[in-house]
Amino acid sequence: MNHQENRQVDLLVVGAGPAGAAAAIEASRHGLHVVIADPGQSRSPADVIVSEAALRALTALDVARHIPLRPLDAVELRLGAGPTRHLPEATAAVCDRADLDTALRHTLADLGLPLLRGVVETITLEADGLQHATICGTHPPTEIGTVAARHVVVASGPPPTGTGMACTQPYTGAPLANRLLLMLPAPRTIDPAETPTCVWAAPAAHAGTFTLGVARLGPADPGTLLQQAHAALLAAHPELTGARPCGPPRTGVLNSAFSPDHVVDDGRLLAGDAAGLSNPFTGEGISYATQSGVLAAQAVAAHPSDPQAAAAAYRRTLSRTFVGYFETARHASQRYHLAWRILAATAHTDRPLFAKVRRAVLLPEGFSNLTAAERMRLDGGDHLLLAPFLLACDEVAISTVRREWPFIARLLIADDSDPHRRLRPAAPFLGALMAAGAPPDITRATLAAAIELATLGALAFLGPMPDQPQPGRLVDWSITGAVLAGDFLLGQATRLVAASAPEISWSFADWLADLAAHRSHRLQHDTSTPASALFAALLEFPARIGGQLGGAPAEVIDALRIYGEQCGHVFLHAEDALTLRGQRTRLDVDLPAMMNGRISAITDLLGDQPICRRQALEATIAAGTTAAQAAHTTLAKIPHEPAARILHAFLDALANPLTPTRPGDGAERNRGADAGAGPPATCARGTATSSAPATRCPPPERR
Repeated sequence: MNHQENRQVDLLVVGAGPAGAAAAIEASRHGLHVVIADPGQSRSPADVIVSEAALRALTALDVARHIPLRPLDAVELRLGAGPTRHLPEATAAVCDRADLDTALRHTLADLGLPLLRGVVETITLEADGLQHATICGTHPPTEIGTVAARHVVVASGPPPTGTGMACTQPYTGAPLANRLLLMLPAPRTIDPAETPTCVWAAPAAHAGTFTLGVARLGPADPGTLLQQAHAALLAAHPELTGARPCGPPRTGVLNSAFSPDHVVDDGRLLAGDAAGLSNPFTGEGISYATQSGVLAAQAVAAHPSDPQAAAAAYRRTLSRTFVGYFETARHASQRYHLAWRILAATAHTDRPLFAKVRRAVLLPEGFSNLTAAERMRLDGGDHLLLAPFLLACDEVAISTVRREWPFIARLLIADDSDPHRRLRPAAPFLGALMAAGAPPDITRATLAAAIELATLGALAFLGPMPDQPQPGRLVDWSITGAVLAGDFLLGQATRLVAASAPEISWSFADWLADLAAHRSHRLQHDTSTPASALFAALLEFPARIGGQLGGAPAEVIDALRIYGEQCGHVFLHAEDALTLRGQRTRLDVDLPAMMNGRISAITDLLGDQPICRRQALEATIAAGTTAAQAAHTTLAKIPHEPAARILHAFLDALANPLTPTRPGDGAERNRGADAGAGPPATCARGTATSSAPATRCPPPERR
């Protein structure tokens, strides 16, 4: 824009950081006429962490290829004095914030989007229905023009007074290696008003240096905060003794005050830090910034001539996308000690529920990264059948738990691009509901939500048993948290069943009793109860009850029952296969945890004798393949083709880890075992006895 030039556009974006750039790029992809205003202030070199979620977003915006990223090899988490946990597949990278800003500007320039170098002094909504903005240059401070826009996205960073503070400082003198250290120190006092502090250390651009960072909600002195961070770092990682500052500290405002009610200001959509979208525990904000910028642009593109409708859509989408997020922030400030004690007490716990909650709270992952990587392969018609039903199921489940247990609500987020393809019990339930040819009944989504909440509740009771409690009245927050979460989820699930499908209340109660009995027998070392019995029961019920409610004849219901049971066997054998390969499982537990928690089928297959990992993997794949073939065979009795296709797709995705040619088989696995990498070579008891090449199992029978 030339000096004193005025123009009218569809969208004015204030700020060219991650949120603003994402909004501008996404809006341009929808054909909107966009202008960006940004003062273009230069930044001092400062390293920032680019999480996996942020990297995905920047890649989708075609920005990542312009950034000189430094990938990290490992992410390690430590809560208080608990053990260090390696977060599998929690990938991340580091870059200089100035390089990130440069890459964003290059992408905007490549797209031909005008970037005004100036400050937005005023924005007023005029009678013509347009937002009129006055842009002024800073050197010298003179007006350079005005912009009239139907929509405005404000992504100019946090307000001067945010909800907390983030400080960083470069260090040298100690080898950090190529890893990210994430620490939540224990509360310093018994004051329930004490707010969370998070410390991190990440390798810096220059060899032999790293960046020490700390974030805290509430007011704090930067110097004191960095001293406490240094002390926490050395306490958790004494190998870094000798590390010393090698550059000036940097301080910034942290804003975690996100609420859907406050993301629209006088018709302008707030995104990123301006909307309070920073992780209240870690201070991470790039992933939330890019995501909210994209969502703001999509809301504008959906309602180009109606700002009020765009604002409503933006509020609605943010509320759904970041469900549990603002409740998490509120809980962090109001109930920090409770949240902290549960997180700290479960730091050593390998229970699937807590493993997933840790990732949901501390890492910017969507549900896509909290559950199986595999997706159901559906054609267009089946996609249209599943999507609205599962969306309704999500809405019910989230609204049921978000107020009391926002951490759990984070697990139900469906912010990935294809949530209807996820592996979840509601999918076979819908397939079974349609088995007799009936159209999808959306009113049954409430029952599907109840089944999913009950399944999540059952997961709370899976995992290794705790050590014998110490004498006294100390609270075991690990057990307490598991019982509270499990009981809450099961109770809410029962309430939903009573309200939406009272005719199956008895069946539902019997199902819960069966789950409890299977788990109890297994913990009591009852060898007559295989580990897969629990998982067979978990997936048998949604398939059977779906067929029953859909009016299927008795022989079809029986086929669905067998299908569900076999799916449960497939699920557990697939879990075992993933752990034996040293890969992340759907339950987020490793091989020792599955063995200690008595939720592995390996000893059921091979007995309690010393065996090697290769033998266990072969037996696991063979058993899982047999179960998958049995499930596919029984689906031949399902008369309705769309229903059968959905059930086949669910089973195929479930059995994907049983493919015998996945990474981890053969030579790669043996090299890892020889080098001491990957999972333990001994999977049952005793010591590995063989490292001979694996015998390939036959591929699953094609239908």
